[in-house]
Amino acid sequence: MIKIALLGSTGSIGRQVLSTVARHSDKFKIVSLSANSSYEIFSKQVNEFKPQVACLTDPVSAIKITEIPSETTLYTGENATLHAITEDCDIVFVAISGFAGLAPVLHAIEMGKDVALANKETLVAGGEIVMKAVREKGVRLIPVDSEHSAIFQCLNFNLNAEFKKLILTASGGAFRNFSKIEIQNLKASEALKHPNWLMGKKITIDCATLLNKGLEVIEACHLYSAPLSKVEAIIHPESIIHSMVEFEDGAIMAQLGYPSMEIPIQLALTYPNRLKTDVSFLDLTQKSLTFGKIDLDKYPCFALALKSYEMGDNYACAMNAANEVAVGLYLQDKIGFYDIADLIEHALVNIERIKVSKESLLYTDGLARRLVREKIGVKS
Repeated sequence: MIKIALLGSTGSIGRQVLSTVARHSDKFKIVSLSANSSYEIFSKQVNEFKPQVACLTDPVSAIKITEIPSETTLYTGENATLHAITEDCDIVFVAISGFAGLAPVLHAIEMGKDVALANKETLVAGGEIVMKAVREKGVRLIPVDSEHSAIFQCLNFNLNAEFKKLILTASGGAFRNFSKIEIQNLKASEALKHPNWLMGKKITIDCATLLNKGLEVIEACHLYSAPLSKVEAIIHPESIIHSMVEFEDGAIMAQLGYPSMEIPIQLALTYPNRLKTDVSFLDLTQKSLTFGKIDLDKYPCFALALKSYEMGDNYACAMNAANEVAVGLYLQDKIGFYDIADLIEHALVNIERIKVSKESLLYTDGLARRLVREKIGVKS
């Protein structure tokens, strides 16, 4: 029985983790749950799975939870999530969105816990210190993103395997068939109509800007100790091949599957074993696979993400923070689509260079967010 501490239980990934646990209840047990403020969904989850620990960060929302199981202890407040990383859990599944995932990941590693990571921003902002902590503590960091799970599978579940090149695939997002002129006036409601994947709002916008793919390239560099020159991203509209690995002899291995997060989520908990999912099986006779280069003029956020990584130190953290705020503003229709890239660039130009540490990342994250808000003229 694998005991799971699930952080971010009410989001898209978190809900699918719980579906996996319910499907294979003889193999998995939820010992703790954490979420931010979605108290109605969270309350139902707590009463269904009856964890030892439940954590809701927002105290105003926590007050609205009227019923919890007798065996469950409820925590609330800014650091409540850390209580969800219990001594007896076997694995911490991090499905928290954004920079907020960094602190609990580091805490889990410090406690000697294996981490299933479905949070790109943790490695983008703090990959240097996270991977150092993983090596020092001798824990497993298991990638959950479909692209990195695909690479993990192609490398026979070995983060240290040798390869010539990693090839990440990108669907192109909701605007892949639009010109730059057409895109510039399209609202977030249109960008949220992803043609292949069902995901949360923030990541869906990141797919439309292709910033998401930039984050994944950076993530791959940290996960697989690869220089930027050995990681490539290409457009693959069908989202059937989730990523590929090229080897020294010219062979390329690819992982294919129906575009669903269920497979990488479950595999992170069971590998090298594979269990039944509810995912449809592919009929390749009904599919065509196409590939193309990324248009950097159409997708400036992708180029900015790579630039931030090349700049080094705390710049990727600043890029990520600026994007999080800019995407939030775009979702509120307060800025245009290409203003996201402009605001990221503004943060990169105005941020100060600082060597990476937990403290410097917190400072950088806060400063980059403030720079973006001041540029637009909003308080929060």
